[in-house]
Amino acid sequence: MNLIRRSILLKLWLLMVLLVIIVMGITSILQAAKLKNLYYSQQADQLIKEGENIAESLAGADLAACQPLIIMTGMMNTNVMVIDREGTVKECAGMGMMRHGVGAKISMAGHHGMPWRTADLERVWAGKSISSRGYSSFLDSEVLSVAVPVKRDQEVAGAVVLSASLAPIQGRLVNLQKITLYTGLGGVLLATLLSLLFSRSLSRPLLEMNKIARALANGDYSQRVGVKSEDEVGALAFSLNYLGKELQEKVAALEHLNQTRRDFVTNVSHELRTPLTIMQGFTEALLDGMAESDADRQRYLENILAEILRLRRLVAELLDLRRMELGQMAMCKKEISFINLAGQIMEKFQPVGAQKGVEIKGLFPKQLPAVFADPDRLEQVLVNLLDNALRAAPKGGWVKLSVRESEGRLQVSVSDNGPGIPLAEQSLIWERFHKTDRSRSRTGSGTGLGLAIAKQIVEAHGGNIGVVSEPGNGSTFTFTIPLMC
Repeated sequence: MNLIRRSILLKLWLLMVLLVIIVMGITSILQAAKLKNLYYSQQADQLIKEGENIAESLAGADLAACQPLIIMTGMMNTNVMVIDREGTVKECAGMGMMRHGVGAKISMAGHHGMPWRTADLERVWAGKSISSRGYSSFLDSEVLSVAVPVKRDQEVAGAVVLSASLAPIQGRLVNLQKITLYTGLGGVLLATLLSLLFSRSLSRPLLEMNKIARALANGDYSQRVGVKSEDEVGALAFSLNYLGKELQEKVAALEHLNQTRRDFVTNVSHELRTPLTIMQGFTEALLDGMAESDADRQRYLENILAEILRLRRLVAELLDLRRMELGQMAMCKKEISFINLAGQIMEKFQPVGAQKGVEIKGLFPKQLPAVFADPDRLEQVLVNLLDNALRAAPKGGWVKLSVRESEGRLQVSVSDNGPGIPLAEQSLIWERFHKTDRSRSRTGSGTGLGLAIAKQIVEAHGGNIGVVSEPGNGSTFTFTIPLMC
């Protein structure tokens, strides 16, 4: 019993087998009753027809004038009596009929299994044929009896009474019932086998989904259900697979977030430790009197101030990045001419480029629609991209700032002919503190947050930013933002 309660396969199988047995049992009972009534009705119709033939032959003759036909009917396992309205037997044939003899008077009710009431006999004398089934103690079996009126001059002169044993019919019915029983048993066996196969086909995907659900509960989010049907089971399998996929993606995102946080803590610690170590070294040198001249002391203090400014910039950029990620960074947007803004920024970098031996080129259109943006934030993006390009470009190299309109958007590109960025790292450069070999050529003043902040600023303006780079052939950073119509 516990096994049945715990197994959906057995439940489905037993339910279908029980349903088949009930349906076939009810069908067999109804079929047997229907066949029995059909056979009895056909036998009654046949006896009434024989009685009508005898009654028709007696219509214009004496009631005892049809002895050959009566005898022939009696030879067909049918008992025949011809009686008048007073119950006098005019002719008889068949088993047991000679006991009374011609001319004897009998009581119709109860004679040889003829269970007719007086009201039934009145129907015969009224010109109606009647039939009835009953047990005959004389024949020791159930018999079917009919009474057909004999009419003469529009009046009923007597009746032809026929009775036949139902034993042959009952024998045929028993044989039919046996056939039905054997057929039903075969059907039950076949239904049992088919229901078992169907139950297994229905329960197999459920068992598989249970296995997958347990795997998901244990943290294995790569498991998937292999059910492809389009029914409710298939819909459940699809939902379970979708759940597994979502869990896998969410867990992967959480793991990535945790790793990012760990990397962030490590990188921040490193970025803080480096300037603190430098400041500690110069401060201890001053305290120990290692600075022998005013020039040395001035140089030590300038280095300490530079590291303090670097720490301040790092903290400010961290706060900015955090506010942007939370959507809390206020943007002072207004209508501006980006060509003028880009020209001013490029002029600021010309001395830096000349000092390093890098040519800075600008490619601007004569006219360009205004943009609705925060000029300080866009300047922050351009400064970061130009600063990175100058650090990457070799001595004697070049940096190019291109501005143009593309499909109703402002497109800004900053290119250099530096060493380029490895393909595997191009999707990682937007992460906080990520450094490539290209960026290791920096003097150490960078914080590693510039591109992450630039990406947040561009996206806050409804734009996007990307990079195209091939190792050895330089890099091109491009961002787009909407133009004002």
